Amino acid sequence: MKRIINIYTENKNSVQFYLRNTLTTFHPTDCNQKSLTQFLETEKAAEIIYGVSEDFKQITPNYSRKKEDPSRVGYDKSFYFKGIQFASDNIYITNPYLHHITGSPTITVVKKQPNAFVVVDFDLLRLLEQLKLIEHNTFFNTVNKLIIGTGSVLLGIVSLFLILYGGFIFANLFIGSLDHEFLHKIFQSIISITIGLAIYDLAKYIIEHEILFKGNIHEEASGNALLAKFLNSIIIAASIESLMVIFKIVLDDYSKMINALYLIAGVTLLILGRVALIKYENSEH
Repeated sequence: MKRIINIYTENKNSVQFYLRNTLTTFHPTDCNQKSLTQFLETEKAAEIIYGVSEDFKQITPNYSRKKEDPSRVGYDKSFYFKGIQFASDNIYITNPYLHHITGSPTITVVKKQPNAFVVVDFDLLRLLEQLKLIEHNTFFNTVNKLIIGTGSVLLGIVSLFLILYGGFIFANLFIGSLDHEFLHKIFQSIISITIGLAIYDLAKYIIEHEILFKGNIHEEASGNALLAKFLNSIIIAASIESLMVIFKIVLDDYSKMINALYLIAGVTLLILGRVALIKYENSEH
């Protein structure tokens, strides 16, 4: 939504000029269904249209292209009209907001008629697309969401398998007899569960920000948050692996200690990268 609002703000005068011209040339004979829905047929960005009486009572259902909602008839709109100041052309345009019905970024335009008000809700994304101010392909977005969603679900299945596998290893420790591989199996269980949780967190983040709430309130969440979470899990897993390697070398062969040093150096670099990411995020704020 942030990107849509920015594009609207940059082109606010052009968009409002178009809306005012469109509503100025719209002259419904009265607030009946035929007169109002005719506007929806010509303006593809218009989502909902309805009429309001002079005493701010809704006098028509909410008309959209596919259906009408009569439940709003008689609803008191005085609160919404409080503070509205019409321009010389008797038209008022609101600031962008999230529509409570469609959930999309919306602009509402109110036109003052001789005996009533005509209220039209415009889908801001479609409006910007119609004015060639933004490129948006619904079919591509649908395919994109399908592919990303499928991949995220598969990641979730992989994460579940790793978590169950870690639990299986841990459960076997109580069934089998103790041996020299006891510590190795404990660390292996911890690493499997940790990586499984990290992958699950990745899948959940992708589904939330790329599918469920894409373009809405969660769009503003920084992509660095995902990288930070995943990096934290990898650092923890690598640190546990380093500790396990050190234990094995101490018990078996000190000559392989250089391998543990390499692994610890790699973990240190990951930690330094995480610190750099934190400093970068703080500098942005």
